[in-house]
Amino acid sequence: MAGDEADLFVDSLVGAPLKDDRALMEFPFFSIQKQPRMEPLIYDDGRTQITIEPGPKGLATIWDKDVLLYVVSLINERIERGMDVDHTVRFAAHDLLRVTGRGTGKRSYELLLDALFRLRSTNIMTSIESADERDRRGFGWIETWRVVERKTSTGRKIMAAIEITLNDWMFRALVKERRVLTINPTYFDLESGLGRRLYEIGRKHLGNQDIWRISLEKLAKKIGTSRELRFFKRDLLKIIQNDVIPDYTLSLEVGPRGGRPVVIFEHRESDHTFIPG
Repeated sequence: MAGDEADLFVDSLVGAPLKDDRALMEFPFFSIQKQPRMEPLIYDDGRTQITIEPGPKGLATIWDKDVLLYVVSLINERIERGMDVDHTVRFAAHDLLRVTGRGTGKRSYELLLDALFRLRSTNIMTSIESADERDRRGFGWIETWRVVERKTSTGRKIMAAIEITLNDWMFRALVKERRVLTINPTYFDLESGLGRRLYEIGRKHLGNQDIWRISLEKLAKKIGTSRELRFFKRDLLKIIQNDVIPDYTLSLEVGPRGGRPVVIFEHRESDHTFIPG
């Protein structure tokens, strides 16, 4: 951690649209469980291969991903304004915590530091190309991170800014491919990791279609759950019953002639003004 730095220049996302990377929405890159996941997350559908290996504090979680969403959104906002962009961004921790609904108490800052550690130490290997380039190496979600501290008038140290360098794979996808989708800010209100993944998958796949279907087994694979299918089904039915996924409603039906269960995503009928894009 650095010492005092005067006249800090920091980006701010307050009021700007939140963006997510399409590949990160489609495939299981993050743990959806709150307790540390120490076993690798492996996905292979025959076309796309992903291996995520944990660091000392476990795999980066879908709640840790909030930091990436904030950084991606900052960079995207600069691109859309015609400003120069770089792998490294600096922002106020308070703004990130406020935008992502994490609270701004001492514990929130401590959890943010844990998230930065997991994002740096988790190792990703994937066959997904970025700007027509495929990385044949492992990489972390962020290359480096740094917390800039300053002293208050009472001598107390506070987190003035966070500086993050985004990995090259994501930076290329964002700058060259423009591989982003707008997400509903109420996404951050979802408490369960499963609920967050269901929103991401619905946002990525439903698009302008009226309805999108996927088998229960294939959905479980896309979610990245470590639960047995029968327990995953039970968890999913609770989400469906509570009906809390922003923008989408979900249902579960038995396939034709008593076949395998199918999950159905549909647009929610609502008067909200959120516009995908």
